[in-house]
Amino acid sequence: MTTIKLDRGAVVDFLIQSKVLKFGDFTLKSGRKAPYFINAGGFDDGEKITRLSSFYAQKIVDLGLDNVDVIFGPAYKGIPLCVSTAMSLQQNFKKNIGFCFNRKEAKTHGDGGEYVGRALTKGMRVVLVEDVVTAGSTLNEVVPVLREKVGVEVAGVVILVDRAEKGSGTCSAVEEAEAKHSIKIHSLVSIHDIISYLSGANSSGFQIDGELKARIETYRAEFGAPCAAA
Repeated sequence: MTTIKLDRGAVVDFLIQSKVLKFGDFTLKSGRKAPYFINAGGFDDGEKITRLSSFYAQKIVDLGLDNVDVIFGPAYKGIPLCVSTAMSLQQNFKKNIGFCFNRKEAKTHGDGGEYVGRALTKGMRVVLVEDVVTAGSTLNEVVPVLREKVGVEVAGVVILVDRAEKGSGTCSAVEEAEAKHSIKIHSLVSIHDIISYLSGANSSGFQIDGELKARIETYRAEFGAPCAAA
């Protein structure tokens, strides 16, 4: 069995080197003007998705969530995550766990259905894998369906980055989603981890300078919220 140490600095290094974490001027889906952006679509080759899934698998094992029946990935970005994480759990930890993802539109021909992968049945325990929770809209759509329509237990959610930004109120979007759905959301890293790590000497090849740090602090002062513990 291969042991993969989940070091937050290593995760941040990986985000920078994969060009998934970028700094500049970005308009988010929410309309907010942000000095940083996480584009999980940048995990676009075998090497990157293999490394990423190893972090997810290690987090799941560290949390003791490797006894679930299924790793579930909400379409679309959750699809490669659930497949590759299930593969990493098997290859690195000898944990043979099913994977499943939903279709945006139910299939009406052939075997039909709304899901692809391990068939979900009542009483199963699943872990959701997502990239970034910004407003929690995906969880708001998926979790109630899995619980009420399918009858599975959502044992936890693992995400790549917690931006730790305000949701509809003063709490973070992650904290709001946790309270609304009575679930625990665990991040590989938070924006606090990222800023702290990149503000000093590090091995990523990038360091936040004074001007960028000031812009980040201004943005965080307006939109930031306390981050739930990862």
